[in-house]
Formats: sequence, structure tokens, C-alpha cells
Amino acid sequence: MKHNRFISVFVAVAVVALALTSCDSGLTFIDNPTDQAIEVSIDGGKPVTVAAKEFKRMDRSLKQGKHTMRIADGEAIEFNLDQNHVMLNPTLSTYVAVIQEYGTGFQSSAYDAVIVIDDEEYYGPFPEVSSAPFIYTGDVNFLVDAPIKDEIETSKVGNVALKKLFRKDEFIEYYEKEYR
Repeated sequence: MKHNRFISVFVAVAVVALALTSCDSGLTFIDNPTDQAIEVSIDGGKPVTVAAKEFKRMDRSLKQGKHTMRIADGEAIEFNLDQNHVMLNPTLSTYVAVIQEYGTGFQSSAYDAVIVIDDEEYYGPFPEVSSAPFIYTGDVNFLVDAPIKDEIETSKVGNVALKKLFRKDEFIEYYEKEYR
């Protein structure tokens, strides 16, 4: 009987822990795609230094709701965080999501779109372009700090579509290499 009670208590604790972690606000990252270090203050807090071209995990995740972000003495950027797992974009730079399909057989055109960056058109599997204060990363397989893979291993039959988030300049380099 004691053994069963121990298991019941263990299961109850595990369920509570799981419930608490499922309510977590998710990972929050911050990116600086510029060539200069920046200092970013979130909600009036102590400024965080983000080096040039640095992608950084924040010490704490932001909860959903209204927030303010400021670079040094710059203008405050207000935003309403409505999702978990985000990357903050304090410079309001352009980011492009690219769908890379892996497998054999027919490549889908379901994600194909024409996007415009700096008055230049790009055509391909680019479902998202954003310069918003935050970018949802919960469905991104390769964040800006991870290279896109040429090959993957999978147990699935058919094609697998994975998403890579690019900074604007890195996307243009990738596009020139892969699509022209």
C-alpha cells in the first residue's frame, strides 16, 4: 500500500510540475543583426548589451501582454506580446522565413510567394517577411544562429518541410547562392 501511495504522490507532483511548465512563457531571444553593439532596455529594466551580429537568449522569458523596448536613448517601441517563444527585434530589422524541403519526389509550391525587400523581388518558399518588434519562433527549426542543413535524417516517408529564419543580409546571400 505504501508503494502505491508513493506512486500516487509522485504522479501528482509530476502532473503539477508539468502544468506549471506548460504555462511557461516560453523562450525569449533577442537579436542584433547590425554591425554595432546595442543596449536594449525591456520594460524600463536594466539595459542588456547585445553585440554586433549577436543572437542571445534572454535571462528571463517575457510573459504575454504589453511591453516596451528601448535602444539606448532611442524612441520606445511598444508591443503586445501575444505568443510564447519569440525573438525580440529591437532594431526593427527585416527577417525572412524560408521553408526547406527534404526528401525525394515532388517539391511543393505551397509556400512559394513573391516578397519584396529593398525594392527587389524574390520568389520562392518564403512564407514570412517581418520587421515587427518580435517574431514568433515556436515553429522555426533553424534560428538565425543555426545554419540551414543540406541534409537531414528522418524516419518519415516523403518530404519533410523545415523552417529557417534568416536575417535580411544572410537571406540575400542564401538566395543568390540557391536560387539564381
